[in-house]
Formats: sequence, structure tokens, C-alpha cells
Amino acid sequence: MNQNLFQQQLNEAQNLPAFSEYYQFQTLEFFDQYGVIVGIINGEYVEEHERTEDYDPWYLGVFLDGEMGFCSIGSKVVLNRLQNLVALQQQLGFIN
Repeated sequence: MNQNLFQQQLNEAQNLPAFSEYYQFQTLEFFDQYGVIVGIINGEYVEEHERTEDYDPWYLGVFLDGEMGFCSIGSKVVLNRLQNLVALQQQLGFIN
């Protein structure tokens, strides 16, 4: 994903409210600067791309149904619209 598109998506997402605690997503996707890492539709993996063990992404974005819900740049969280989805955050390892 190019940096301009990433910045545009981040800016748009920062103006959106958090997802409702009852939000049921169909599509869950993880992106980095190289593109999709994992894509899941209706609970089934539809796309997966491995990264090397020493891989250190400059950003990680999590999208639910095409909307950015979480973003970190390096180790800094810059967007978290998932705060109401506690079970999902626990599954993803964002919280204990």
C-alpha cells in the first residue's frame, strides 16, 4: 500500500466512531506496507502471506469490512476503533 493511500485511510478512520461492542464483521484483514498479511472472510482464511522472522513492519493496519479499525506505526498505536470489541482485542493480542 502506498504511503499516500495509507495516510488518507488513517485520516478518514480517525474521524469515525469506535465499532459497537455488538458489531459483527464479515471480513477481517491485516495489512502492512507491503499489502495484505492475512485476509479472513466469514471465519475462513482466504489470503495469507508470510513474512520473514526478522520482519519489522513500519505499520500494521487492521480492517473490518473495509474500514480501518486499528493502526500502529512501529510500536505506537495511532488508531484503535476496536476498544469496544474486547473479545476481538484479546484474540488479536492487543490486550490481556
